[in-house]
Amino acid sequence: LKEQLTVYYTDCLEKTVPGGKMTRGLTVVRGIEVLKGRVLTEQEFFDAAVLGWQVEWLQAFFLVADDIMDGSITRRGNPCWYKYPHVTQDNGINDSLFLENLIYKSLRRHLKKHPSYVQFLELFIDTTHQTEIGQHIDTNGTPYAEGKRAPLDLTRFTLDRYRGCVRYKTCYYSFYLSCALALAYCEVPEDSELYVKADAVCMRLGEYFQIQDDYLDAMAPPEVLGKIGTDIEDAKCSWMVCQALQLASEEQKQILVDHYGKHDPEGVEKVKQLYRDLNLEKIYHDYEEEQKVACDELIAAIEPESFQELFKFLLGKIYKRQK
Repeated sequence: LKEQLTVYYTDCLEKTVPGGKMTRGLTVVRGIEVLKGRVLTEQEFFDAAVLGWQVEWLQAFFLVADDIMDGSITRRGNPCWYKYPHVTQDNGINDSLFLENLIYKSLRRHLKKHPSYVQFLELFIDTTHQTEIGQHIDTNGTPYAEGKRAPLDLTRFTLDRYRGCVRYKTCYYSFYLSCALALAYCEVPEDSELYVKADAVCMRLGEYFQIQDDYLDAMAPPEVLGKIGTDIEDAKCSWMVCQALQLASEEQKQILVDHYGKHDPEGVEKVKQLYRDLNLEKIYHDYEEEQKVACDELIAAIEPESFQELFKFLLGKIYKRQK
């Protein structure tokens, strides 16, 4: 039995954790290096790597669960974990919980004696809670009633609702968590202004990152993106549909009424053509340049200046990304 479990969960980890850009994990290591202002000792690097991998396990936990909720087919160019014949949805749900549990097992094993151990725990607990709230908002862009989706209500797709969803679903776990873990590891007091400044930049970066995701989900070829986008079929409150609703004529809005949220390839293509007709590609690229300037200004205002390097590293990772 032990051998069976070892083989199964080794396969699970190898298929669900690697394969991405590892930006979240690398940010922890880079953040500690920046804050220390020197090359890390062997022990410091090991600790930083452990924290980085724990963030990547958190990401894997969210993605395995998210793919099941969205009915996704592929992830990072491969089948979603639950789509493997020996896994299925039943195991996939349990495996997502297993991945989450590894974070706390690993923290206890490697960092229990660190002065910031409790703060590490609180950061992971709080971030998981925030992300799960964001996931609920995302999943219920069109709510459920009597066991099935309620009729599409386009009035729910507003930029205000979208920004609230993004803050909780993406900003905290994709950006702030890694920065806060680095600060905590370096024993920066929890009431330090650095956490506030990190939060401000991370919220801006996170919104930019999620809008990129929404644009790429609709417009990037699956072979480039590494997955088949399903935001249109899943009736997501995405940046693309929010923008379309602001710009569309009544006749064009009818295309969304008729086809948004339906698993029909021809209908999905009609929605994408509407996005093209409304010139959302140019609007997106203009937004991207505006966000780059805004992020640069926020980063330049951070003191100490050395801490700016971490956010320049993050911005460099996501600016003009294609997947």
